[in-house]
Amino acid sequence: MDFSGQVFRGLRWLRLLVTRYICTAVNYVVTLLKGVKIGGGCRFWGVTYFSRYVNSSITIGSNCSFRSDKRSNLAGVNRSCIVATHGRDAKIVIGDNCGLSGTVIGAATSVSIGNNVMIGANSFITDFDWHSLYPETRNTTFAKAPVNIGNHVWIAANCTILKGVTIGDNAVIGVNSVVLSDVPSNTLAAGNPCKIIKQIPVNGANS
Repeated sequence: MDFSGQVFRGLRWLRLLVTRYICTAVNYVVTLLKGVKIGGGCRFWGVTYFSRYVNSSITIGSNCSFRSDKRSNLAGVNRSCIVATHGRDAKIVIGDNCGLSGTVIGAATSVSIGNNVMIGANSFITDFDWHSLYPETRNTTFAKAPVNIGNHVWIAANCTILKGVTIGDNAVIGVNSVVLSDVPSNTLAAGNPCKIIKQIPVNGANS
């Protein structure tokens, strides 16, 4: 019998349980105060930072999980989740049953994430460039275009999803990928820049 293994596994489970209940209560209060719409059954480990620009919207579905605590995901979370709008009329929509670990989402126009989406540790999703390419306007203007992520998508750890990208249902984005262009449904894509690797066989795919 692996006594030490069972003891420390139990201690980890207990810590995560206590952290989850405390952080979930705190985050629900914060989202209420900040005007973030959130469904029931969401779970938080650590404090997610929400920043909602004036006259913008952040909507989160039901039964989502947000892991900001560094020890809550053994893949290694190195920062808190951040969900932020960066302009008037910008919107972020996250569907039901989604999981985010150390994920940063920034929207100046629109980031839409479907249902049952898994986003691996320390990934970054944004619909704008943050700064202009040209030095004379670098701090005042930026290009932007909506990001749309379908249902049942798996984005692996340390990925970056950039402006104007659509990722289709059931797609998988490999670890450390930088996604600059659309990824069709039912495909595995990876790399920098991200490219299609192969089709994913789907038997009665959920979409």
